[in-house]
Amino acid sequence: MHMQTSDGVSLFLEKEGNGIPCIYLHGGPGYWSKSFQDTAGNLLAEKLEMIYLDQRGCGRSEVSPNGDYSLDRLLLDLEEVRHHYGFEQWYVMGHSFGGILAIHYAEHFPERVKGIILFNVTLDMRESFGYQIRKGKELLGLDSFDIPRDDIPNLLSTFYETVQLLLEKDLFHKLQFQSIPDKETMDRIDTDIQTKPDFQQYVFSSEEYFQDFREFTVAVAAPALVLSGKYDYAIGPIHHESFHFPNAVYKVLESGHHPYVENPIAFKNTIVEFMDS
Repeated sequence: MHMQTSDGVSLFLEKEGNGIPCIYLHGGPGYWSKSFQDTAGNLLAEKLEMIYLDQRGCGRSEVSPNGDYSLDRLLLDLEEVRHHYGFEQWYVMGHSFGGILAIHYAEHFPERVKGIILFNVTLDMRESFGYQIRKGKELLGLDSFDIPRDDIPNLLSTFYETVQLLLEKDLFHKLQFQSIPDKETMDRIDTDIQTKPDFQQYVFSSEEYFQDFREFTVAVAAPALVLSGKYDYAIGPIHHESFHFPNAVYKVLESGHHPYVENPIAFKNTIVEFMDS
């Protein structure tokens, strides 16, 4: 189904499951929720009532006619989705870039957040892009170097150059996956995704998304589960060690960037144990 926002954007939504409401915030920026729904939906259906949202300008949702992809606007989208379903509280689940949205939402609407579930999230895109560049150059057998944190254009330019070289050598998948079959599973689901550059272009040209959101974690009082992949070279396997949630459980899984595909049983069990506790 689709829901129209207060500024006229049609958002794709789908609801599945019978448990406590939970909004899933996909990564990218500019990806979609379908790959997670198709691979992990059945794992969580008994425990959570999952809300699958394609963020504005992503996947099956419309682009913003006025080009508004600001953090405040995306948080307002989430609140309008919550009102649409009539939920008083819900869990907020974020993957990769979705962690930024999850933390920002939890900080602004703490009374609406029953708990936070984060897996392989970046809360500092400068650090995660820097890590990908260094790891990518290692895979390519090239010398690496650190780019100053305030030089975002150079950071992104170097990132794109490194990605292109990795793609040419058929090495890019090693940043996210430990096995080719897992990559192929995701590729099959993503065959139908419609690429829309607006959202990603906005994010990558906006200083607000390049804040260090780790600084805000100390103010998030809701119970938090933080899952990290031991072989996640897209975010960095120790990125989570700089989070400062006051009420959090941390767990490292034997996986890359997509634990719900690579290690689904451990992924499910860890979430269930967190909710039961």
